[in-house]
Amino acid sequence: MGSTLHDRTFVIANPTAAAGRVKREWDWIERLLRARIPELETAFTEGPAHATLLTREALRDGWEMIVCVGGDGTLNEVVNGFFEAPDPDATYRRQHGWIRAERTPSLAPIREEAVLGFVPIGTGGDFRRSIGLMGGIRESIEHLDNRETRPVDVGEMAFIDANGDLSIRYFLNIASTGFSGRVGEATNRMWKGLGGTTSFLLGSAWAYLNWQNVELEAILDDTLELSGEMFNLIAANGEFFGGGMWVAPGAELDDGQFQIVEMGDLSKMEVLNLGTQIYTGRHLANAKNRRYTANRMAARTADPDERVPVEVDGETPGYLPGYWTIHGRSLQMRF
Repeated sequence: MGSTLHDRTFVIANPTAAAGRVKREWDWIERLLRARIPELETAFTEGPAHATLLTREALRDGWEMIVCVGGDGTLNEVVNGFFEAPDPDATYRRQHGWIRAERTPSLAPIREEAVLGFVPIGTGGDFRRSIGLMGGIRESIEHLDNRETRPVDVGEMAFIDANGDLSIRYFLNIASTGFSGRVGEATNRMWKGLGGTTSFLLGSAWAYLNWQNVELEAILDDTLELSGEMFNLIAANGEFFGGGMWVAPGAELDDGQFQIVEMGDLSKMEVLNLGTQIYTGRHLANAKNRRYTANRMAARTADPDERVPVEVDGETPGYLPGYWTIHGRSLQMRF
């Protein structure tokens, strides 16, 4: 899709991203942005979900491009701000331990032609790996005045929040459940100055010591049923998660479907081996790990009293049951 060379741009920056690096280097980052984009306005986030609010306000005020400066969690909040706040009860219902879609899930864009830009500065850096923004801050900013944009898929996950209510979160990269949810809980409690890989490794170590595989049931596209003890169940739009783990090799951001990765009843030793295999995609050589393609998936625990966390773009907003669906090529990005 073509675009004007300079869109009116609103920059949303998380000052605490990467253990405060955004705040420390903001003067330099802002100079680089203004050298590329003449007409822009900036705002700092002040807490959880603020980036979503800022994005919705900016789009309603007529800004044409929203640039996120921060990590994957901040990007997730910005992505959610491109759409009107969803009403979970208008689309989903709980039935026999599942979340069911009563009608086809849909998005309500606030400004359909709006463009998303990303300057990745965060802990995990997984989405930047999927889109190839590995050159650093300066190089990421240089991409923001490209004439071309690229449509990407938007994932949607319905789940149960901490209050026991139905909730919805949109995402660009990966939404999963199982061990990854426990790792997310542990990692998000840590000081982020350790760096993405180190933080995730420490979070993984804590989760490993306290983890037992859980019995899950899942239905893909209303036709394929999965069940049994599982280590992880992953719906991947992008290829990487967990601070550089190549969990879904070949997943594409614009093909209108998820790569579903089922990691089965792995033993403790197999989990240890996973630590060296998953960064190169070799974990899929284990017959207990299988992958499928689907554009929707429902999952629940076999034990309705078991609380299994879900992870969405590195955040842990709630618990199973869950329902995943994908909206093909629903957001324009510049990168």
